[in-house]
Amino acid sequence: MTSRLAIGLIAFSAAVANAATVPSDDANIVYSPYNWYHSGSAYAQTPNPGAYLKFGFTGTSLSVNLDVSPFTTANIPATQYPVIRYSVDGGPPTTLQLTSLTASIECAKGLKSGDHTFLLQYVAGYVFLDFWTPIDVIRVTGFALDDGAHTVAPTGRIASKKRHILFFGDSITNGDDDIATFTGGITNAVDTQDATLGYPNIVAAATDAEFGIIAYGGASWDSRAADGHTPGLNTFWSMFDKDHSRMVKDSRFPKPDERFDPIPDDIYINMGENRTPKYEEVVQWLIALRRATSMNTNIFVIVPFSGRARKELDWAVKLSVEGTGPAVRNYLIDLGDNPYLPDNGPTMFSVDGQHPLAALHAQLGAQIVAERARLLGFKE
Repeated sequence: MTSRLAIGLIAFSAAVANAATVPSDDANIVYSPYNWYHSGSAYAQTPNPGAYLKFGFTGTSLSVNLDVSPFTTANIPATQYPVIRYSVDGGPPTTLQLTSLTASIECAKGLKSGDHTFLLQYVAGYVFLDFWTPIDVIRVTGFALDDGAHTVAPTGRIASKKRHILFFGDSITNGDDDIATFTGGITNAVDTQDATLGYPNIVAAATDAEFGIIAYGGASWDSRAADGHTPGLNTFWSMFDKDHSRMVKDSRFPKPDERFDPIPDDIYINMGENRTPKYEEVVQWLIALRRATSMNTNIFVIVPFSGRARKELDWAVKLSVEGTGPAVRNYLIDLGDNPYLPDNGPTMFSVDGQHPLAALHAQLGAQIVAERARLLGFKE
């Protein structure tokens, strides 16, 4: 964490006196779907590592304005503040940890006049800190540009995608301990997590989609996550936090009229590593999930990479489509018991035998993409 703190201190700056202020709800900003709660133009907030935002802008400089009051009000230790990463024009990324003094970060200055691109990612959040009240959040209040500059739609490598994917899971899905070291072991500190290197990123890139990761360390279908506040998947799938629903009303569909916006093309659920569910509760949840999406959404239930809960998940998926045939697009992805994740000690690709390192995430992501193509009967 020493290097991240050093980078953060270098990158930190006081609010820049640029005249052009861009609110967080500017129409050209693309937020990762299903991750961000928007409080009008006041701020956009996410509790989910792996979340991102992107946009284009004109002019020669850019600063992002942040509100860390949830952390300062709760007197959170400096080591538990979240880590973010940003990149301008696809250049070398800057990774930094927020501090109690962070109000504005100067991300670009002295650029050539013209159009530019900006990508901001939520890299890591302390797994034991409250995501549900919430305290452990990234809160963006706006951006500062040159006088006369303005935002534009993102282009090039960060151009907006037409397809949308939603990922549900636990610590494995949000990349916990994927950059841990064998000498350091599992510490659950923010410097052992990089949610941008997890398998969801591999799947989304391969299928050319915007994506949202909703995953919490220690979570299961009906048990609290490791932070002691966030409830199980049966609750958090439809809620940003304890007060704000993730669902929106959609008059295009018959009641119930609360659904995801946009409707996901694909959904992946990787849950069962922390507690084996009853197959009945998985079936019931799949029914609720289907009602919040559409008949065209592909729902993939992933058997945990260790092989846990295989029987229950297999039964649940089969029961959820029983008598319906291909009309209900529910599928089981079973990659088999991964030899590097036996959960009994370190292996070549895991510090603890449970959490994949980034290199294994890349392999698992590629396998999921291949299995998706097989199940759907085509290749992309």
